[in-house]
Amino acid sequence: MTAPVLVGPLPAGGGPTPFPDWDDVLADIGDRIRAERQARGWSQTELGRRAGMGLATVKRLENGETSLRGFVRACRALGVPADHLLSDQWQIPLPRPSLTARQAEVLAAVSDGRPLSEAARDLHMTPEGLASELSGRIYQRLGVSDAPRLERRAAAVRVAVEYGLITLPNRTS
Repeated sequence: MTAPVLVGPLPAGGGPTPFPDWDDVLADIGDRIRAERQARGWSQTELGRRAGMGLATVKRLENGETSLRGFVRACRALGVPADHLLSDQWQIPLPRPSLTARQAEVLAAVSDGRPLSEAARDLHMTPEGLASELSGRIYQRLGVSDAPRLERRAAAVRVAVEYGLITLPNRTS
């Protein structure tokens, strides 16, 4: 990434307003778009699909060769207000965990704490395959692999619910 450049409003005060180096400003905007995309775990192709623009346009945008239209489309797709992305208040976002549709289905199926053998049967998997999917992929993607073994499943469910990756069914007693 390039060195940060102030792209938000300049502080009030006396003296002439310095003329910005537009190449640096555009490079910084591109870096910020890239950081937002990467925090969501999206490829450039995915951002382009969501923003309604081609891969070449996304690459130009992230390289600081942008148009206002491309910038606005990217901001909308990322769900980031353009003024916030341009402000000096913007910070590099923390990466968001993600799951594939199948991984979300698997985690939701084991979210009630029942034995893996029962959940595996419902998912048409072997208990060993289910355990491998959980520990080898899902727990890692959700960042809970280091949690104590008996707490990993509950921690994974908490993280997935928090980020809207799974929805738990309403359970009444």
